[in-house]
Amino acid sequence: MKRSKKANNAIFKKLIWIIPAILIILIILIFVMNKKQTSQCSQAVNDYLQTAQKAETQEIMVVTWNNITVDYIWRLSDWSVFDTSIESIATACWKYQTWRDYSQWLGFQVWWGQMIPWFDAGVQWMRLWETKTITIPYQQAYWERDEKKLLKMEMTEEFKDFKKWDSLMTDYWPIKVYETSKDSITFDTNHELAGKDLIFDITIKEIN
Repeated sequence: MKRSKKANNAIFKKLIWIIPAILIILIILIFVMNKKQTSQCSQAVNDYLQTAQKAETQEIMVVTWNNITVDYIWRLSDWSVFDTSIESIATACWKYQTWRDYSQWLGFQVWWGQMIPWFDAGVQWMRLWETKTITIPYQQAYWERDEKKLLKMEMTEEFKDFKKWDSLMTDYWPIKVYETSKDSITFDTNHELAGKDLIFDITIKEIN
């Protein structure tokens, strides 16, 4: 038996209200989950720093040409973590990488060109087991975001399946699809951290 036109209209009117309500609920749930994740992450970082900063340091200090290993948290001013060598932080901040061995610290030779200069400068004169927070202004990191770095190209067969925010690896860093149309594709060649100050919490683990 077929529904009447009046019944169909009533169902349609209900759907008009139900669908937006469902979307609003989903948006609220996503917001709450993101807020909870951010809170969990910042708490994990704070807990680690409070413990690390109470550690007893030793007299030996980092000097030029030392081979050292460090634990680090690479984060932003909003406490979101971009990368870390600390397993508990990686897990709490959704940055855990299954292929990574978190028992291996970051090792390098100071002022040997293995790290960017401000990192070498930051660890110099730190003591063994000392934890220090270094802030790198965006002007010395990935620069200011520049709209002139939006690269518009002709749409080709190679790019036809790309969608907005898809990433493309380059020799320098991944660039994201900013916009697509039938005839063109625009890439944002700014680094994703452009315009953002970088914060490193560094703990000296070994000095040789």
